Amino acid sequence: MQEKEDASKEPFEVIPAGDTSEPRGIIWRIVDALLLVGISVMLLSVAAQVISRQLGASISWTEELTRFLFMGTTFLGMAAGFRAAAHPRVSFVLAWGPAWLKKFAPHVYAACGIAFFSVLIVKTWELMMQQLTSGESSPALGVGMFLVTLPLVIASGLAILAHIKTIYFSPSMRKKIEEGEIIA
Repeated sequence: MQEKEDASKEPFEVIPAGDTSEPRGIIWRIVDALLLVGISVMLLSVAAQVISRQLGASISWTEELTRFLFMGTTFLGMAAGFRAAAHPRVSFVLAWGPAWLKKFAPHVYAACGIAFFSVLIVKTWELMMQQLTSGESSPALGVGMFLVTLPLVIASGLAILAHIKTIYFSPSMRKKIEEGEIIA
């Protein structure tokens, strides 16, 4: 019985970025799968572009596809990074500041992130609606540009979700932020 009580009193262990022991939900598994597919298709697209140029007949749509996938995977990767609190923060303020500042740091971190991504989601949504109503399409692929902007809207919403989850629903991630640990 005594052994069981001692195990519950273990000090809190900080988990390195990306090594969270918390299970990933279906949303984050889909994001990770989309990142894998996006990066794989980018690699194949760039390889096709290089090979076609060496053969003297450049494929025009590969460059555009790579650019669109790069934008989408960058934003989705950013949201996935917030899920693990893997983005650098200004921790010297916490290290040199008073102890009470550490208690407010997670809330400031969340408020700043949520405010930024709220503005971003509104502006990217407005851009997407403008592209949809105008019928704007890409020159080489001919796809609607709203489809290129859609991942930015989704990633902004996921970044807000990740901020809320890491601060208010994940004790290990919250502890990392309270300690001002820089992760990158």
